[in-house]
Amino acid sequence: MEHYKQIHIQPLASASVQKRFLLVCNGRHYEAGTPMVDLIRCLQQEATREKAVAAFIEKQKGVFSYAQVEDVITRLIQPMFADDAKPRKRTFLYERELFSASVIDRFSDACSFLFRKTVMFPLMIAVLAADICFFCITDNLLTFNGSANAYMVIGMLIFMVASSLFHELGHASACKHFGIRHGGIGFGLYLNFPVLYTDVTEVWRLRRTDRCIVNLAGVYFQMYILLAVLALFYATGSDTLRYMILTLNLGFIMTLNPFFKFDGYWIASDVLGIPNLRNRSKELLNYLYSRIRGRAESERPYLLQTNRLGRYGLLVYTVVVNLFMGYYFFYILPKFMVNFVASFPDEIHQLVLYLSNGMAPSFALLRNIFMQLVLLGLVGFMLYNVIRKLKVNVGRR
Repeated sequence: MEHYKQIHIQPLASASVQKRFLLVCNGRHYEAGTPMVDLIRCLQQEATREKAVAAFIEKQKGVFSYAQVEDVITRLIQPMFADDAKPRKRTFLYERELFSASVIDRFSDACSFLFRKTVMFPLMIAVLAADICFFCITDNLLTFNGSANAYMVIGMLIFMVASSLFHELGHASACKHFGIRHGGIGFGLYLNFPVLYTDVTEVWRLRRTDRCIVNLAGVYFQMYILLAVLALFYATGSDTLRYMILTLNLGFIMTLNPFFKFDGYWIASDVLGIPNLRNRSKELLNYLYSRIRGRAESERPYLLQTNRLGRYGLLVYTVVVNLFMGYYFFYILPKFMVNFVASFPDEIHQLVLYLSNGMAPSFALLRNIFMQLVLLGLVGFMLYNVIRKLKVNVGRR
């Protein structure tokens, strides 16, 4: 019975009207209700499994039968100790760790002080003020001249990668500030977006407000870069610096949107107090679909188990996110494919003409061909994984 003591139990901050708990075992995290926690505590306290089951049934005043409790232990609790128990659901189509937690520990330890209120809030206010001023007073804000060359493009790519890495170090440093461990930093492919990520699974141990800060930490760290670039821009007026500022702001918009599983999604999840926000929105749609078809549901959706803020927030999120996903998958991606079919053959023809006449093709032409091929490859990889998962699900049925 000693192995049941490996399960760490603590309250989970959420919008549920019923008390929820976080279970940590074998490096994995689970959400559970009061009956499950009571059963685990009985297993931790009693000398034998039979005595634990009997104690739990007595505590629940006979609501559950002996067979039901044994089934829960066998089906839900015992697998938590297996090495291959409930594999972590992958957010990315492809992922690979680049830097281990031990490699970035020294940096995250040294920078954890940056999340003190006396440091964090004045910096954010100063950057927001300087950024708003940039958009208000800059002439030709969105004008892009034709002077861009390969060196500038490569420089911008290096800047974006370095900024993204600093972003991830922000998440790691915030974890250290709140006294929890962080994992490594890796590279992943989310839908058709290449991204960097940090393993911050331990964040579920924190209060909702602290989780929000950890999720915002990446953008906060990038604000230090933005402040430096803004200062240089005000001093020089350089177009390259203007491009860098616009790139950072575009990155903030992408990162903080709540529709894809970037930082904005996790912030929305913590503000509403609803773990697994995307799955809960699907659960609601499935529940409504079943009700319309007259099928009985064995369990109420999470929406009906939350407080008022969580209930209305989840309802709005469900409608908006599914409309956005429909727009993305049924308009944006098809439009890209149509444009690709319409323009790519002509660009390849131009490239052949340049090469056959012994002329160097223009940088703009090479850039367009390369970017379209990269995007096509990412979309193709995404579709391949979607089709493969559909085949697996159909095979299971």
